[in-house]
Amino acid sequence: MGIFKVIRNTNDELQYLYNVLNYTMGIHTDYDKRYSPNVDIYNAYEQFLSVKKYFGKTSGNPAFHFIVVYDARSTWGDNYERAESMSRSIASYFSDKYQIVYAIHRKPCSKRYGGCVSVYHAHFVMNSVSYMDGVMFSGNRSEIYAFLNYIKRVTGDKSWVTQYGSEKETGHQGISDAVAV
Repeated sequence: MGIFKVIRNTNDELQYLYNVLNYTMGIHTDYDKRYSPNVDIYNAYEQFLSVKKYFGKTSGNPAFHFIVVYDARSTWGDNYERAESMSRSIASYFSDKYQIVYAIHRKPCSKRYGGCVSVYHAHFVMNSVSYMDGVMFSGNRSEIYAFLNYIKRVTGDKSWVTQYGSEKETGHQGISDAVAV
């Protein structure tokens, strides 16, 4: 079972955008891999901010930050190429309208119920303002569940848990209110 974590932080506005991009795109383990289908990863903050300024939307929700924790079965154990392929497909869901960056992190396999639970997870940070038309991404439940259904198709895993929270709750994980899907 995979875990889809939706993290919200609208209190710190642009400082949050800077921090989440810095965390996601920063090199903090040897296993991090950073990607983007439509942003220069070394200038993501400036590029996100340029779109926001162009459309006059620099306040409010700065980003859609989500984490996809892959079940070890969907990545065939310790298979980085599979995790990267699925993450690329997941990012493509939004990339024709929104700037998006992501990084794949590798964690040691934890054993639960006699099997490998998870090795890889990916952090995704998406600009909340569309570079195509300036529309803000609302992240309402219907959008989230449509996206989750896409993730299920990409991973071939039909059982996911969705968790909502804010970064302030438990550090960078910031997760609460688990919902089985």
